[in-house]
Amino acid sequence: MFKDYYNQVVSYLMATFDANFILLTLFLTTAAAIVYFIIISYVITQMDSRYFVRNNLSHENLSHKNIAHKNSSAENTSETSRLTPENRSVSLMINIVKIMVGLFLLICGLVMLVLPGQGLLTMLMGLSLMPFPGKNKLEKTIVARKSVRYSLNWIRMKANKKPFIF
Repeated sequence: MFKDYYNQVVSYLMATFDANFILLTLFLTTAAAIVYFIIISYVITQMDSRYFVRNNLSHENLSHKNIAHKNSSAENTSETSRLTPENRSVSLMINIVKIMVGLFLLICGLVMLVLPGQGLLTMLMGLSLMPFPGKNKLEKTIVARKSVRYSLNWIRMKANKKPFIF
């Protein structure tokens, strides 16, 4: 069954497209996969080794900070209130770009689950850029896979960086 399907697909592609076009497409997709791997490896090596632990601790510290902030004097102002309108708009634009890039990476990661590529790693990178409820739980679920942890730490090991602490 699979062999018949494969033969039909090959026949269709050869009848529809020129052999040079198919070769060019294979070359471009291979080059894109290599460039993508280099970029994703760079991003993984630049992340803090305690990134996944920090997410857990940040929620615990946030509740303590909120209590301490309520008890502090009114003279202390938050960092966001010190931002000028220009800085707020730049910050907003950066957040929008991060969300768009994260969404793009998430979609590419989903596609790479069925196509060649680092699907789970790409999804993890996309999720780390996007703010949404349940983000940390979803990241934990993905990182709980032994293959994902091994891949992340293998990339860091090749770059002589400390492995992630999970």
